[in-house]
Amino acid sequence: MKCPRLARAMNKNGERGITTKMSHLAKFKRFRALGVTTRLRLIYWRIKSRFYFAPQFESFGRRSVIEKPLLIENVAGITIGDDCSIRPGARLEVVDRPRHTLGRIRLGNRVSIEQNVHISACDLVEIEDDVCVSAGVVIVDTSHPAGVPGDGSRVRHISEEPSFVKIGRRVFIGANSVILPNVSIGENSVIGAGSVVARDIPANCVAAGSPARVVKVIPT
Repeated sequence: MKCPRLARAMNKNGERGITTKMSHLAKFKRFRALGVTTRLRLIYWRIKSRFYFAPQFESFGRRSVIEKPLLIENVAGITIGDDCSIRPGARLEVVDRPRHTLGRIRLGNRVSIEQNVHISACDLVEIEDDVCVSAGVVIVDTSHPAGVPGDGSRVRHISEEPSFVKIGRRVFIGANSVILPNVSIGENSVIGAGSVVARDIPANCVAAGSPARVVKVIPT
């Protein structure tokens, strides 16, 4: 006679194993459905991500892929979780300011970053699990003082104040949006395309506009 608790555990493990196999099979079928050129491109970037990019980062998760980045600066300050996808044209920039510790960019697991996204961190930009960042989005915790700089160039003048950006789990950020410094976006929220997020957005809502405002609450 089987112990009921053991039977339940065996059933749960068996179901988990079947689900995992089905997931892998579905991914393989989708991969086979792609054209030969696309498959070769994906294989190339997977290999380059694992053996060229990964050793340079502070941390680089399993099965994560970076395709043809525009710029990656100060990779020692960047951590990338498992199963992340970073599409072509991304700019990941950690700013190294004098008299300050190196900034940090932290991506959780299964983060999707589409084409031509710019992420810049003086202190900390944190993007949690399952976030989708659409094409052309800018995420920065960096600000340049509004006063007239002494040498005439604002590029070299960066605020000395602490700053951050935090994006919660399962957030979707629409194309060409801008996320400004010292902003938190709560989990499960949606940012409409072309929005400028200049203040905190709560969890479970849709926000849009410039500046972005809550336009809908998502039922939970």
